[in-house]
Amino acid sequence: MPRAARISAVSVVASNSILTVTPYERRYRPDLLALLEYSYQRHTHLDWYEPDEWVDNVAGLTRLAFRGTHLVGLMAATLPVFGASWIRMVALADGTTETEVLEQLWASTAAALRQAGTRECWVLMLEPWFEYYMPLLDMTEAERLVTLRREGDPLPERPPSRIAVEFARLEDVDAMTAVDQAAFATPFQMTTQDMRRAYRFAALSSVARVDGRIVGYQLSTRHGDQGHLARLAVSPSMQGQGIGAALVCDMTAAFLRRRVELVTVNTQISNTRSLSLYTACGFTRSGFDLPIYRALL
Repeated sequence: MPRAARISAVSVVASNSILTVTPYERRYRPDLLALLEYSYQRHTHLDWYEPDEWVDNVAGLTRLAFRGTHLVGLMAATLPVFGASWIRMVALADGTTETEVLEQLWASTAAALRQAGTRECWVLMLEPWFEYYMPLLDMTEAERLVTLRREGDPLPERPPSRIAVEFARLEDVDAMTAVDQAAFATPFQMTTQDMRRAYRFAALSSVARVDGRIVGYQLSTRHGDQGHLARLAVSPSMQGQGIGAALVCDMTAAFLRRRVELVTVNTQISNTRSLSLYTACGFTRSGFDLPIYRALL
């Protein structure tokens, strides 16, 4: 559809029209994608998905706000994993009454999440405009995402040990998910669907085995001449034995063989073990930290 026609889906509408909120239906897919594409006020935190892929393939919960017949807002969240959900998409039509639309979208979304078993809902704050409305959603900052970077020489060779680092295979996804869910606290665990998707899109993926058992893994992406350690986890019972360092060493060496010297990574500020590992491996804080908000339902 031409741009001009698409923009009409998110144009300003009469302020006296009745605002209604309804669950997403597939017939609204074109308007939802148009709103996300053309609105200035949007938030997307989709990890390994594009918006159309998330809507089509992820079992989430999406609410749409209409003023009359015009789509003026949307909010999408994940179904709960261990009682926690994430807001993944928000968009408001340009010129709409933001407070009213967000209030009603959140009221409907929160009610549906409670019914689905969600006890807490989280938002990674990627957009300053959205942070302004956190009090409206009864959300407070509960965590910070710390960003780090490393550039330059390879890490020292690992001494011989019983840790075997090897390429991850698709059949390893279930074991990787089990490690992930044991290693991370709520709400930071991945589902098997997320892990399978991440594995398929990773530029580098490896597992660490001890006595043949998967006890750790890493997934990394590449964007041009920059790498990103997207995920690293070690079984809690095996932490402190050099497994995380072995995975990071293997990852950085693989990137350097591909002429990728700059590698970034994110972790929670409360995850002191991860921060110590990355610091020991030559990563330094980049200064671009992001707040993470939470609402208790």
